[in-house]
Amino acid sequence: MARKRSSRSPGKFTEYVFLRFVAFGLLLIPFRLRAFLLERLALILGRLSSNARTRVAQNIKQAFPEKSTEWHEQIARQNFLNLGRMAAEFLQGPRINDRFFKKWFVLKPDAKTHKRCYDGGGILVLGHLGNWEWKGVAITRTGSRDLYVLAKRQGNFWSNKWIEDTRGKQNIKLLYTDESPRAIFRLLKEKALIGFISDQDAGKSGEFVPFLGRLASTYQGPALFARKADVPLYFLWSYHDEKRRLVYELQEFPRPNLDPRADPEAWDRAFTISWVKLLEEKIRLHPGDYYWIHRRWHTQPADPAAIWKSWNLPMPAPVQD
Repeated sequence: MARKRSSRSPGKFTEYVFLRFVAFGLLLIPFRLRAFLLERLALILGRLSSNARTRVAQNIKQAFPEKSTEWHEQIARQNFLNLGRMAAEFLQGPRINDRFFKKWFVLKPDAKTHKRCYDGGGILVLGHLGNWEWKGVAITRTGSRDLYVLAKRQGNFWSNKWIEDTRGKQNIKLLYTDESPRAIFRLLKEKALIGFISDQDAGKSGEFVPFLGRLASTYQGPALFARKADVPLYFLWSYHDEKRRLVYELQEFPRPNLDPRADPEAWDRAFTISWVKLLEEKIRLHPGDYYWIHRRWHTQPADPAAIWKSWNLPMPAPVQD
């Protein structure tokens, strides 16, 4: 696999310096006020940016066509507020101490269950629900292991290094998708803990899976590693509660009741659709916390009717804009 190179152009460096300058200024502000300000800024930018506003609105409407226009608008507003809050939370990452952790993190069913699972190693299936940055913090501050996360390399070399350093301060290590999978198998053999943030557009090489009423190109990496590595599997999701704390819920994830040696492809499909359905279920419970602005459904198949038929599902009628 060809390794993607991050740009070191003068323009990218200027962009990075500006971001660091803004981040430095924001870190001088207490967390509560910083979160409030960034929430309102995200709401204003969402209203000013027709592309962002339209994408969020269309994605929510496509996922919940049965809901009213007022409900769609309410969820979109909540979503932009949460985007701003996540920016404040990301900046806080290296400064999270025990007192801050106890105040803003909630672990369900309980911290002992999280610690037991994390310390045993395995595969964590994650998604863009709640705050995926603080997911790593919740994991490494609860368990005794480092967390390895599969991630795409950023186009800006300096910004990519900043993100690496920020996550590294919380014992989160990045494994890039453009690197050899052998490192992942080696880590799993050593009982490491590896997280897959899998709900991203996988392009033409992904498997098209029904997700919130549309076909979404989906990475098969979690299924491949889960099938070939005899390690525990977990599903972790998060959302903001009424106090604006982040709640993290964890559950063990069963393997498909199929023989992986007899039909690996069927096993991978069964595993993939099971975690996609589970993520969809949690999104429907907490719609305002999902990352609706990302291009999850960007890639579409040439023959969608055939794909729906392969899943033994009728092709849904298009939702009118």
